[in-house]
Amino acid sequence: MEPHEANRAFWDASTRWWKEREDKRGLWRKAHVDPASVLAPAEMPFVKDVDGKDVCVLGSGDNEVAFALAGMGGAVTSVDISERRLEVAADRARTLGLDVTFVRADVTDLRALADGSFDLVYTGGHMSVWVSDITKYYAEAVRILKLGGLFVVNDYHPIRRMWLEADGPEPRNRYLHRGPYQYTSDEGLPTFEYHWTAADHIQAVVDAGCRIVKVDEHGEKVEDEFWLKANLDKLPAYLLIVGRKAS
Repeated sequence: MEPHEANRAFWDASTRWWKEREDKRGLWRKAHVDPASVLAPAEMPFVKDVDGKDVCVLGSGDNEVAFALAGMGGAVTSVDISERRLEVAADRARTLGLDVTFVRADVTDLRALADGSFDLVYTGGHMSVWVSDITKYYAEAVRILKLGGLFVVNDYHPIRRMWLEADGPEPRNRYLHRGPYQYTSDEGLPTFEYHWTAADHIQAVVDAGCRIVKVDEHGEKVEDEFWLKANLDKLPAYLLIVGRKAS
């Protein structure tokens, strides 16, 4: 099976598990009134002025960031590959009274969205590991961005991927081995992951036609590292890249 379609099947199949986990965490319920609960101080300066602007969140997943940006006044389009994840998000948006547009699409093929549609495109969390071609991913993100608009990437720091499935403090994976890494989910489905480096992220943003505005490494903890055995508190949690569309 093609890697992205395999990953889509996994996300569809695991939706109920994630929904229960997110309901217990409760952030989706308050993100629209307390954006700082899901947006880090490092990224807030670049997303705080979305009131009245067209915003797209790629790989929206739990939609906590999408709801935060909608609560800040943005006209938000939420894009994810999993129809079932989007159904959960749409139901939550109705519960919160939020007007969010939901689009099911692969982030490397956003033909459903027109060129130059958005003032801000946001992606991050732990999204890039599911994408087989980061250059196409970011090229599509910037294609749908208006000239002069901001592309904000706030992703799980790639150095932490070295400890995926490690049994102790020693890293298991090589930093420069991009993958694919193939696993079998609890549902018995194949999944494919990729380990893009910091340089891969930055170069892809530049190649897509952006001028780099900010690069930052920030944070110490990631809540969803429930699988991690090593203590990575001395390493940055997230990699932030902000680009402005220049061409």
